[in-house]
Amino acid sequence: MSNMKITVFSDPVCTWCWGSVPVWRALDYHYGSRLEFDYVMGGMIEDIRTYNDRRLSIGGDIALANRKIHDHWIDASAVHGMPVCEHGFRLFSQEHPSTIPQNLAFLAARVYEARYSNEVKPGAARHYLRRLQESTAVDAALTGDVDTLVDMSAVVGFAPGKFRTIFTGDVVKTLYDEGRLFARSYEVNSFPCYLVSYRGEEMMLRGYSTFDVVRNCIEQLSFGNMKPIDDGRDRFTAENVLRFIDGYGSAYPVEIATAFGLARHNGHTALNFESYEGLPDIIEELVAAGEVAVAPRGNGFICYCLNGHSPKPHVHGHEYAVTGE
Repeated sequence: MSNMKITVFSDPVCTWCWGSVPVWRALDYHYGSRLEFDYVMGGMIEDIRTYNDRRLSIGGDIALANRKIHDHWIDASAVHGMPVCEHGFRLFSQEHPSTIPQNLAFLAARVYEARYSNEVKPGAARHYLRRLQESTAVDAALTGDVDTLVDMSAVVGFAPGKFRTIFTGDVVKTLYDEGRLFARSYEVNSFPCYLVSYRGEEMMLRGYSTFDVVRNCIEQLSFGNMKPIDDGRDRFTAENVLRFIDGYGSAYPVEIATAFGLARHNGHTALNFESYEGLPDIIEELVAAGEVAVAPRGNGFICYCLNGHSPKPHVHGHEYAVTGE
């Protein structure tokens, strides 16, 4: 069976890209290596001082732009379900007015993984992207700062010195320019977008898409040939929920809900375990068994494994970091 490729057009600081991570994980969980993922970085904001989003009134004055963006992220998180920081938001500053450094950092991670594949775990670049998005959205880290981006590389097993050399080199800038040209060739003007490719045929999904929309696209484009892995992993059981959380080291409620097709209670925010039918009982069972723990995270909650073999999080009070995707 031929693999299907999904090219994700993204920006590490885009809240709807962060909100699409549950879809990416659900696809990975259900299809595994049958799906090949590629990520094209879009460079959403070259300079916030000259940027102008009239719909959201974002751009120009940095302090005002930070407040407007944070308000938008808070509103968006209630819809897409991935948490964001409640306090300390500082995405932009006079010294760091752009999102391009974050884009270049992911590309550097991709080059690093390819160049030093014998030194890092498979998927290290995707792990770095996850951490980059999480640090930006939930930790309010100033991820436009080069030193912050380099320090973050150590979390996924990169040697910071090697990473800095790649990050500041010409290869990464060339990859960025090529990605931008590729995005323009498909008229990508917003993020996220998905280009689904299979046996010479393509289908484009523009904007935030649910798991069901992407799954239906896979079904249509492959004429039913591309099937999820059929080993019972789709059943909503405590064993499978633990398997899912352990496979990634941690999970937010909406990530579990997306993977198992759980409906949200009417009127509930997407951020809590109680928002999804049947999920609180299973999480309570796993907590009682000493398999997982739950902690506050931004304006939501996170669940992480205690006894598995996946990369483990480091918890200090309400602070949290994880080395897994």
